[in-house]
Amino acid sequence: MKRTANRSCLIVASFILASMLASCGFHPRGSVTRLTDLGSIYVDASRDLSIAASVEEALIDAAFELARNRDEADILLRLTDEKQAERVVSVNSTGRVSELELSHTVNMLIAESVDGDAPVYPENQNFNRVEVTREYTYDQTGVLGKENEARILRAEMKEELVRQIILRTIASLAPSVSALSVDNPVR
Repeated sequence: MKRTANRSCLIVASFILASMLASCGFHPRGSVTRLTDLGSIYVDASRDLSIAASVEEALIDAAFELARNRDEADILLRLTDEKQAERVVSVNSTGRVSELELSHTVNMLIAESVDGDAPVYPENQNFNRVEVTREYTYDQTGVLGKENEARILRAEMKEELVRQIILRTIASLAPSVSALSVDNPVR
């Protein structure tokens, strides 16, 4: 009983402390608090890129404002060279495939507007490669089940690739965000 009372007091005290820190406008140093202050972002990708729409949806979910076209954007996110591959990792003693590796990659590059000028991609900057890989065992006696497993893995890999693109975009813009004034924090 005494242990339950101590635990309850600790939970209440933690809640009160968290509430006090949130109400005073405290934000950890370097935390991304106002992505909308950076302006709008445009996803510069060809229509055949399978993840373009998912990236746009994820950017909206991450509180970015999407620009309708390239000319209205303050930030450009270029996505190119999307590749999905499958390779044999191992074979069994009879020479049949026993393990496969799936990979999904895309190259990304970010350009920000400087001093109100239109964003321009730096000439000598290399693309940042984002890659997700998964391995799975393959059994020729259960081909249908393994094909379904591969399809599910590819869908999960696509979600992970989009998540990594968003996180890398936020991280590359983080110096801009942390330089923003915190006099008027988001509540």
